[in-house]
Amino acid sequence: MLAASPGKTIAAWISPLVRSLPGALVWALPIGLGLLLCLESPPLVERLRNLVFDYDQQVEPRRYLPDLPVRVVDIDDSSLARLGQWPWPRHRLADLARHLFAQGAAVVAFDILFSEQDRAAPQNLIAQLPDVPERKALGDALAARGLMQDNSLTQVLASGPSVLTLVLTNGNSDEVSVKSGFATLGDDPRPFLLNFRGAILPLPDLQNAAAGLGSINWAPDRDLIVRKVPLVFTQGANAALVPSLDAEILRVAQHASTILIKSSNASDTGGFGARTGVVSVKIGALEIATESDGAVRVHYAGTKAARHISAWRVLAGKVANDDIAGRIVLIGSSASALADIRSTPLEAAVPGVDIHAELLEHVLSGTRLARPDYAPGLEALLVVLGGAIMSLLARFTKPVAAVTVLLLSLEGLAFASFYAFSRTGLLFDALMPGATWVLAYAAMTIAVYRRSERQREFVRKAFSRYLAPALVERLAKDPSRLELGGEARDVSVLFADVRDFTRRSEGLSAVEVVQFLNGVLTPLTQSVLVEAGTIDKYFGDGLMAFWNAPIDVPNHAEHACAAALAMRAALPALNAHLVQTGIETRPIELGIGINTGEAFVGNMGSDMRFDYSIVGDTVNVASRLEEATKHLGVPIVVAETTMRAAPGFRFVPLGETLLRGRSQPTPIYALHGRADVEDLDFSAFLQLHEAALAAAAMAAPDAAAKIRAAREHPYGEAYVLFYSRLGLDIPAFLPRAV
Repeated sequence: MLAASPGKTIAAWISPLVRSLPGALVWALPIGLGLLLCLESPPLVERLRNLVFDYDQQVEPRRYLPDLPVRVVDIDDSSLARLGQWPWPRHRLADLARHLFAQGAAVVAFDILFSEQDRAAPQNLIAQLPDVPERKALGDALAARGLMQDNSLTQVLASGPSVLTLVLTNGNSDEVSVKSGFATLGDDPRPFLLNFRGAILPLPDLQNAAAGLGSINWAPDRDLIVRKVPLVFTQGANAALVPSLDAEILRVAQHASTILIKSSNASDTGGFGARTGVVSVKIGALEIATESDGAVRVHYAGTKAARHISAWRVLAGKVANDDIAGRIVLIGSSASALADIRSTPLEAAVPGVDIHAELLEHVLSGTRLARPDYAPGLEALLVVLGGAIMSLLARFTKPVAAVTVLLLSLEGLAFASFYAFSRTGLLFDALMPGATWVLAYAAMTIAVYRRSERQREFVRKAFSRYLAPALVERLAKDPSRLELGGEARDVSVLFADVRDFTRRSEGLSAVEVVQFLNGVLTPLTQSVLVEAGTIDKYFGDGLMAFWNAPIDVPNHAEHACAAALAMRAALPALNAHLVQTGIETRPIELGIGINTGEAFVGNMGSDMRFDYSIVGDTVNVASRLEEATKHLGVPIVVAETTMRAAPGFRFVPLGETLLRGRSQPTPIYALHGRADVEDLDFSAFLQLHEAALAAAAMAAPDAAAKIRAAREHPYGEAYVLFYSRLGLDIPAFLPRAV
């Protein structure tokens, strides 16, 4: 006994957990999946998240300010048409830069890679001539006059603040010799930066002449959209730091010598020991917030005509000094033939030089657009809390209320995300929390629906044989009525019993007894179901039914009376069937008792097995009334409560009878029939009957005559046995226990 007790305790503790496990999985799986996707950010999630951030920019692009000191001198299609196809000779590009410096440009930066000799240089043109004596003579003459080499671009670059480009590659080459110095604070930034093994550099004389040298490499996402522009790279086996073109432009424009990279665990970054990457890049007076890889997420304004100046107009002297003076000028091309076309969140086709200009405008305008390092943690918290709340809403609230809360929450989440973007430049992902909320709600809704369907199916199977189909469906819509336990309800209870069943079954085999009972109980059951009743149980040769539970049945007493009359009306056909099948040759009779009152109705039993039933004094009285039909000699006996609750039927008073188990006499009535129309004959009979009943109760001398008068009335034929037994009790008619 002592050994069994702990086992029971453990089983009792584990059982609820096992039963609740499927429900826990319903909400845990969506939330767990959302949490995993939120923290791991697989490519698909990152792609969807970027699309949401792109949409934010499309709704509210950066406001373009024409006064920002950034201009693009565009070698556009019109310039190529006027001045000749690309590539232009270096002296023409030198003239372009010379004009810009003359008009006061703060920086002139080329988004053009000068890694090859100028094809239009004199020495290259002479090399293309046939190998004849005249070619050598021409070369010697040009060399004597100092015209063999075209150093015009080199000279112009050295005359002012200029920046050239390089391209980092994954081919092998020497390390890049950059012009900027670097300093770092906090963790070493190099492990977090994009790394390349090699580089394609400008020609040495041009490289030496320029004030700055920066990489024009992009870091597009998988969909080839340029959302971020790195400010710093690493190159070579030693991971040497290399600035981007934009970082060099900002450095040269401010006459700064060093670029400061601040990473996690710097004095004011709050890394708390975690190596999370680059935090910001400081160039001169500008401190630029970056993402962990040292890239700046650009808030684009889109293509603007005011930003562009056609190159031919500069060369023709048709550009005002105010458009150039004190500005950063990028020289690049939007010509479609040059194929320097990229995609941004705002536009599918943008010249690469425009992206550099957009980044410079972004920085110089003080715009911030970044995804803070605490964003994943906050989003994970929203995934868990919101998912749990939506699961609870789906489980415990009505669908309309739950959907309303879900939709309002999604709108609030989207608004908060967009507000953070538009007002603070912080990017928070509303997609994964929102998707998790929807998934958690949907999963729990499906689980609740399937559980409800299982309950409905259980109800249909359990009650289809005991309730009318319409009532079964009504009950299936609200299976909560069938939870273990019950309620006190006003009901009508009917007991029906076959007279002399024991004597009848003595000569029958077991198979014949079953056939007899099935043949009798089937029409009785149909009578109950047609009148919206519930079959409680079958007991041998009888049945018990009740009304107004589990479904509300208005006028339930009248339905019970109608079912009793239908049972009586089915007897002739039933008897004929029994005779025809040879099961029974003697006609059967029924005794029916009906009572109306309060009873306790519900599921009774244990958690593992229970029956929907009814208990209470009302049930006991109905059973005693059915028993009283044997003594009283009438087929249907009802209580006074039933008589008063069924005004659509006629009743004949039978006086008071002391029912078994009760200390006080109970007024009882015989159910005579429906009261569809006024019947003067019944009123006359009722007067005769009540007079006979009163005379018998008082043992009056004329009691026998009055009983005879009532019995001889046409309606009195139904009460012949009652009158006979009433007469036998004279002169001492008293209530008796039945």
